[in-house]
Amino acid sequence: MLSILKFCIFLLPLLFSQLSYTNNYVQGDSVKYSIDFKFNDGLFLNFQQVLSNDPLPFKNIISEKNISSETFTSDLLNKNKIRVFLDGVKVEISTSSIWAYAKNGVLYIQHLKAFYRIPSIGSISFFVANIEVKYQSQIDPWSPNYYNSVNEYTTTELHKYLIDFKDGTLYDYSIQNIETLISSDTQLFNEFTALRKRKRKQMAFIYIRRYNENNPLYFFIP
Repeated sequence: MLSILKFCIFLLPLLFSQLSYTNNYVQGDSVKYSIDFKFNDGLFLNFQQVLSNDPLPFKNIISEKNISSETFTSDLLNKNKIRVFLDGVKVEISTSSIWAYAKNGVLYIQHLKAFYRIPSIGSISFFVANIEVKYQSQIDPWSPNYYNSVNEYTTTELHKYLIDFKDGTLYDYSIQNIETLISSDTQLFNEFTALRKRKRKQMAFIYIRRYNENNPLYFFIP
């Protein structure tokens, strides 16, 4: 019995050493997001590449433009198709299939065939986009041309969006969607929904920030 006890005592340091190694290994496979985090420059063809910060580098793009040109990215993304080397093979990809791109460490998401910077990144991220909206102006029903013409016009409006960084889903910015996104944090959700409607609108960004602090975003390193 004494020999067994001595053997167990001998194993304990080895066991804790192994546990420590395992924990360090798990932590080493991911990076917690902070304001110092930089995205690798290139094209993110899907959301999973964003989470692993593993874009297709700009050097893999086949273009007559110089990669160091100030207009390289904008000129490139204005095309319908882009030729690239993907896994050593020359292929053509649709620009509309690109999820996002990064330049100078900053992430830009594609939405409705345009790219927008994501200024606030976390488990719940936020960005603003210029969206074209069509309106139909009011016509006097007693006008002789009332049934023969429709007066339509298009204008550009700023729309706010949220991104769930668990799966890359986009949401319109609304109190209802904020409640949905923070619902996994029960205490925070209950606190937020207990506020009056007007107060929820005023405090929405603060609760998004608190949710991101309680539920930090990690990027997984391949």
